[in-house]
Amino acid sequence: MTTTDHGAITVLVVDDEEVVHASLRKVLSRRGYQVEAVFSAQEGLERLAERRFDLVITDLMMPEMNGIELMKALRARKVQAPVIMITGYPTIRTAVQAMRLGARDYVSKPFTRKELLGPVTRALRQEDLPSDPGGPGDADGDAPKAAALAPGATVYLSHHSWARFEQDGMFLVGVERTFREAVGRVVEVVVTSAGEMVEQGAVGVRLVNADGEEHGVAMPLTGQVMEVNQAALDPPAITAETWLLRVLPSHLDDEIGNLTLR
Repeated sequence: MTTTDHGAITVLVVDDEEVVHASLRKVLSRRGYQVEAVFSAQEGLERLAERRFDLVITDLMMPEMNGIELMKALRARKVQAPVIMITGYPTIRTAVQAMRLGARDYVSKPFTRKELLGPVTRALRQEDLPSDPGGPGDADGDAPKAAALAPGATVYLSHHSWARFEQDGMFLVGVERTFREAVGRVVEVVVTSAGEMVEQGAVGVRLVNADGEEHGVAMPLTGQVMEVNQAALDPPAITAETWLLRVLPSHLDDEIGNLTLR
């Protein structure tokens, strides 16, 4: 995907480091994208007021106005461009909070070409997919409470994954619809093994499509994997309703507020 109805796909990079500008421009321009870069969130808002961009990639930690504050400003101004956050590992929790505000994804520094292009490709493809009413990314309502969850309730990590609460206190974890549809035909699924831990916001499942693209699915909750749905893996049979992991949560009270309830 290198063009839209109005020509080349346009990407606005908002970051206070020139080395990040150069790295993103190098990777994205080779895909045919038109890249424009600014050094502050305020400059980014000014450029977005002047013209439309197909995608915004912004650093999470910036002086004066950080990525979270930029997300809130974009929501207030009803800017429709999908947003991807750039973050370091210690700020993954904040990146997950940004995803609840509507960010499509995040990329951890330092990142490889593959790690960048996966989220970029999905974000652009997801723009062409219908959204679910009251679905992920809608942070206007109250955050769900762990104590209020009833068996069968489903919470979402925006545009990535879902977790369905079970009677025994565990959660079934699957891939959110727009993520699954944006990946295309899946030929391989790599999951975290039973007995191992997954972390909210970190990749716990990887989908490989027929074009060889690898897409990492960020997990909705931290906890221990108690069971893997082997029937869905070989051959891959993944739909928006397919559960892949059964997880025993370890930090539910702290993490549930980063998710949306649908």
